[in-house]
Amino acid sequence: MRFSKTAPAPPRIKTVAVFLDWYEPRILKGIARFAKEKHWGLILDNAQVQKWAAIPNKVDGLLCLTGPYRATTQFLLKMNLPTVAMSDADEGLLGDCSRVGLDHLACGRMAGEYLRGLGFENYLTFGKKNRTFFRQRIQGFIEVVSARARVIQQVWIGESLAHVGLRGPIEAALRKAPKPVAIFAPGDVTCLHVMRCALELGLRVPEDVAILGADNDEMLCTFAPVPLSSIRLNYTQLGFEAAALLDKIMRGRPPKRPVPLIPPVGVISRQSTNIMLVPDAQVAKAIHFIWHNIERPFAIDEITAVVGVSHATLGRLFRQHLERSIVEQIAHMRIDKAKALLTSGKLPVKEVAEACGFNTASYFNNVFHAATGMTPRKFRLTTPAR
Repeated sequence: MRFSKTAPAPPRIKTVAVFLDWYEPRILKGIARFAKEKHWGLILDNAQVQKWAAIPNKVDGLLCLTGPYRATTQFLLKMNLPTVAMSDADEGLLGDCSRVGLDHLACGRMAGEYLRGLGFENYLTFGKKNRTFFRQRIQGFIEVVSARARVIQQVWIGESLAHVGLRGPIEAALRKAPKPVAIFAPGDVTCLHVMRCALELGLRVPEDVAILGADNDEMLCTFAPVPLSSIRLNYTQLGFEAAALLDKIMRGRPPKRPVPLIPPVGVISRQSTNIMLVPDAQVAKAIHFIWHNIERPFAIDEITAVVGVSHATLGRLFRQHLERSIVEQIAHMRIDKAKALLTSGKLPVKEVAEACGFNTASYFNNVFHAATGMTPRKFRLTTPAR
C-alpha cells in the first residue's frame, strides 16, 4: 500500500509597509537590500494616511520616516504593528517606538573637526531650533570648536525656509561676523539660503565665508552657486539597520537599548570650503604645495625645499598649527579627494588611487581602510550618490 506524503507548506512571505513623510531614496535602497535577503514583500508609499486604512490587515511590520506631525504619528501607532522608526524627526510623538537613528552629535563633531582643521577661528551656525537633530548637530559642532575659537555665533531660524523673514537674521549675522568665518548649517537647503545671501552681500565663498552643510544632497551641492561641501550621512545603512531591527522584532526578539546610531561617513569637500587658513606662512605654503600636487606622489623633501625649512622644523609647525604630522595631513587631504571621486563618479578604484597620488591600488586600499574603516569599494557601495 502506498501512502502519499503531503509536501510541507512553503514559509509565508512577510510583507512590510514603508511609510515615508518625505522621499529619501538612499533609505529605500538600504531597506530593499535587506528585504531582498529575507524575501520580504514591500509596500512602499508616501501617500496620505487615509489611504492606508486597509494596511494593518495586509502586513506584518512597519518602517516609518515621519516628521513632527501629530495626525500621522497617531495613525501609525493605531495600526498596532511591529514598528521601527528611522529617525527622531517625529520629536517624540512616536513615544517609545523602536527606532534606529543617525548619529547627529557625531555629524556635528565631524563638521567641527573639519573646519577647525582648515585653520578657522571664527564660526557661525544656522539651524532650526525646534528640530532635535539640528540642535544635536550644532551641539556636537560647538563641542569641538569651542576650545580654540575666538568667536562663535549661533543663529536660529524659522521652520519654513520659504519664509521671507529668513533673510533678515541671516544677513544680520553675515554682516556682523568677523571675516574670514566658517559656517556650519546642518542641512544643505539652509546652506543654499546662506550662500545666496552671502554672495548678494558681496562676500566671497570660500575666501570670506567657508560654508559646510550636512546630508550631501548631490543635486543641491553640485549645482549650488559655489559647489557646496557637505557631510555624507549613511542613509543607506540606516534603512538596512532599521529593517534588520524590525526583522528581529517580528520574530519575537526584544529590541536592544539604547537606540542604534549610524555614524556619518565623512566630509565631501567641494569649492565652498576649498581654503586653508593657517597663521604660519610656512605651513600655508606647504599646504598650498600639497593641494596643487595632490594627484601625484611626492617626497616630503620636495615640500621642505619649496618652503625653505628643515623637515624637523616643518614637522613641528604642522603639529603646532594643524595638530597633525606632515604625513598625516597629506593622507588626510588625499583621502578627502578620494571620497569625493568615489561618490561623484564611476572611476575605477585604481584610477581613483592614481588621481589621489597613491603609487598602487593596494597601498590606497590600506590607507583608505585605516582612515575610514572600510575599503574604497565598500565605501562606494554603502554610500552611493543620489
